Amino acid sequence: MGAADQLLLDARAPAGADRPGGHGAAFDWDLLAGLTPPLPWMLAGGLTPANVAEAVRRTGARQVDVSSGVETAPGVKDPQLIHAFAAALASLPGDVADRPPFTA
Repeated sequence: MGAADQLLLDARAPAGADRPGGHGAAFDWDLLAGLTPPLPWMLAGGLTPANVAEAVRRTGARQVDVSSGVETAPGVKDPQLIHAFAAALASLPGDVADRPPFTA
């Protein structure tokens, strides 16, 4: 095993940001098309209840990371947003998890 067991594919922090994540910034998921990561990976960056299902459909992500996408203020998680996020993931067809990574 090398220095990492898994990759976190996330958006770059905006210029001048005081922390590396939690900014709600997404990236162009189409950049992942055709890539074959050497390790298991997790999708992050600007995921919300409104876009997480589309993100998973487009990238084939098997794992997602969410923070600011379910907050009402920095660091304040909203139970309704968390529920909506989970519901959006639950709405995906079962075959999404069976697809190879990075297929649209």
